[in-house]
Formats: sequence, C-alpha cells, structure tokens
Amino acid sequence: MSRGLKDGEEGQAQYRAPRVNLSLNDFNLEKRLGEGSFAQVVQVQQKETGRRYALKVVDKHLVLKHKQTEYISNERKLLDQFDYEGIVRLHFTFQDAASLYFGLELCPNGELYDQIQRKGRLSPEDSKFYGAEILLILEYLRQQGVIHRDLKPENLLLNAKGHLQLIDFGCAKRLALNQRSIAAAVSSSLQNSKRTASMVGTAEYLAPEVLRNEPVGYAADLWAFGCLLYHMLVGKPPFKGASEYLTFQLITDGEYSIPGNVPEAAQDLIRSLLAGEPSHRLGTGEKGLHDVKEHKFFAGIDWQNIRQQEAPSIAPPPAEPQSSADDFDWEWSSMAAALPSAKDSDT
Repeated sequence: MSRGLKDGEEGQAQYRAPRVNLSLNDFNLEKRLGEGSFAQVVQVQQKETGRRYALKVVDKHLVLKHKQTEYISNERKLLDQFDYEGIVRLHFTFQDAASLYFGLELCPNGELYDQIQRKGRLSPEDSKFYGAEILLILEYLRQQGVIHRDLKPENLLLNAKGHLQLIDFGCAKRLALNQRSIAAAVSSSLQNSKRTASMVGTAEYLAPEVLRNEPVGYAADLWAFGCLLYHMLVGKPPFKGASEYLTFQLITDGEYSIPGNVPEAAQDLIRSLLAGEPSHRLGTGEKGLHDVKEHKFFAGIDWQNIRQQEAPSIAPPPAEPQSSADDFDWEWSSMAAALPSAKDSDT
C-alpha cells in the first residue's frame, strides 16, 4: 500500500480517532447515503454497541490509480485535529485489502442541498440561520489556518437537531502553522508563497482567481459562501451555464443577476462576497469575518448561542424504492463474506 495512505508518520502526534480492529462483519448496513469518485458513504449500525455511523468506504485501487493518496491522507489528518460541533467528527478508522473505512458522525437529516431542492428555495430567515452557522464554521477553520476549497450545499449536512455540519476535507488546505497568530495566518494567505493554485472544487462554486490560475487564500471560501447564500435564497447557484466551460466564463466575467424578491440586505451581502478581486471581498479586511457578522443581513443573530437554538424545519425525503436497498445489502454481504478476517493494521 502507498505510504500516502498510512498514518503515524515520523514526528506526528498520535491520532485521536483510533485505528480499530474491525471488519465489515462488525456492522449491519442500513442504507446508502452517497457516493463520489473514489468512495461511497453508507449508514451502518455497529453490532456490538448498537451505535450508528456514516461509514465512508474508500476504494484503495481507485485512489492509487488516480494518485489521490494525498487527498485521503489530508482529510484523515484534518478531521482528526478538528474539534468543533459544526464539523463532522471522525470516530475511528480501519481497513482491509480493498478499502479504507472512516467511521464518521452520522447526520441523519441529509444535505443542505436536498433541503433547497425540496423547498424550492429557503426563506430569508432560514437562509440567515444557516448562513450564520456556515460563517461560524469558516471562522473556526480560519482559526486553524485552513481553507476548505469545496464549500457547497452538498458538503453541509444536517444533524439530528437540524444544525449544519461540514464534511469532505479532501480538498482542504492548511495555510499557516498552528503556532502562528490568526492575524499572521490571514496575512500569509494574501501572499503568493503561502497560497495554493490547485484547481480543486466544484465548477459552480469556484472562485475566479482559481480559474485565472492565481494563488488561492481564504477569500476563495468567502466567494463560495456568497454562492451558497445566493443558492439558498434563489434555489439555484448564481453561475450555471449550459456547460462547465460556459459556467467558468460566467464566473470569470462576473455575470449573474439577483431576483428582485431577494431582500435588499441579502443582495448587498452577496455582492460584497462575489467581488471578482479577492482582496475586495467582505471578510478579507483587518477585522476579518467580524465584518461579515456585522453585516445588516445578520441583524438579530445570537452568535454565541445559535447552535443551541431551534433550527429550521426539515423537509422530509421522498419514499425510497425498497429494491435499491436490498440490492446493495447483497453487495455489502458479499464484500463482508469475501473478507471475513480482514482487520486494520495501518489506517
């Protein structure tokens, strides 16, 4: 196995989320939650404890074939270090001959994207609530010197109480060392030598500096935050062309329009976040994200207690065909039977 998929590199602290001695046989599959290019996520119940998790199953062969070991290792390390209720918690890891497994905190109410789809668009009050929770997550990440680089409604899940938790840190990038002050970290993100110009993220949410192949800092997450606010309030992202190329062209040209039924305060905030020049975006000044929190759109938000307040109502999902779950249960059982003694040693 590639060294990039292993933990315990010399000089690093021990991981908080343990490497456990488990296999697929230790879990009951309940349903599929999602899938990506190199992994799928399923809801499982641990037989011994009865606890439920979102189990991320990463295909080793595909990861190695597409040279994605750095992204998988990066996500594991970052999730282990984070300690904030707005970020999904990593509980344990294990592996077998075919896959890596991440035992993640289960968010049973699905994606923010699904709530937007089911409701058509979110109300200004619900958008304000979710926007405030996202902003607090970005504030925590900035304190850690991290940019997410793939902020979108699909990567924001709703926990059992309906509050948001951010997932998918494979594209995330640490911009500053932990011992640096927050001010120094923000300052370093505006210097080319301390930023990254990798083309990562999702087309509709990519900041223009990414498309211009310029170094990227914290302002890229602010751009995505502006796209998120627009998406919640309007029901679709601000930049959506007939093809990926045309979407990129719209982003580069800054071509978007805000419907008149969007509140004026929200329109002003969106425009201040979707500034083409990164240094002109609200939240990049000396006061940082405090400038965004003070914007009139967020008037009345109790920043200290919002995560203890009642969250917006959840639109339930449509009924799922039983056959798809049965088919996958057979697949899961076949995988487990093929690897009855596969236990973790490196993850």
